Amino acid sequence: MTEISREGLVDIEAWLGRLSHALQPLPETEREDIVGEARGHLEERLAAGLTSASALAGFGRAEIYARAFLDDYALTQALDSRRSLAMARVLFDFAGRSLVATLGLVGFVVFSATMLAALGCILVKLIKPDLVGLWAGPGGVALGIARHAGAHDVLGNWVYLVLVVLVLIDAALARLSLITAVKGVKGRDGVTI
Repeated sequence: MTEISREGLVDIEAWLGRLSHALQPLPETEREDIVGEARGHLEERLAAGLTSASALAGFGRAEIYARAFLDDYALTQALDSRRSLAMARVLFDFAGRSLVATLGLVGFVVFSATMLAALGCILVKLIKPDLVGLWAGPGGVALGIARHAGAHDVLGNWVYLVLVVLVLIDAALARLSLITAVKGVKGRDGVTI
């Protein structure tokens, strides 16, 4: 076994201190486990005859090493919370470095916008019933607000049912987009709403 210099030990303790600091958002026990495991690996490398600089080189900067643990923690917290906004927030943080996160956010935004538009149509139909409907005419068929020239409302008050179903489907698809994307970024299988 080689003699480890005091300077080398100071370098390792400083790196472990930076790692612990970078891991502050994690619960204390989890942070201590990660730092303890890193310490064990570093001690093994030193015992194998590596210098402290060589042992630390395999880990890289403490802040970068910590990032994987922080990312996993953020994804797990968002998924376990089951809250759409928490999942959207974490996907937004990952969007610049993950296509899956970006696509999940796009799906969430598209389905949420469609859901909000359907809710808006329901509100307008309650206030001004003749402005919202399923309009059929020479220009085609359209669901929504405003009457088109020569078009007539096909559904009447049944449009409420169509709009409520559209809201429910869009809400489920928006949530499914988030859950699927968070699990995809995290690397977990299975999807539940």
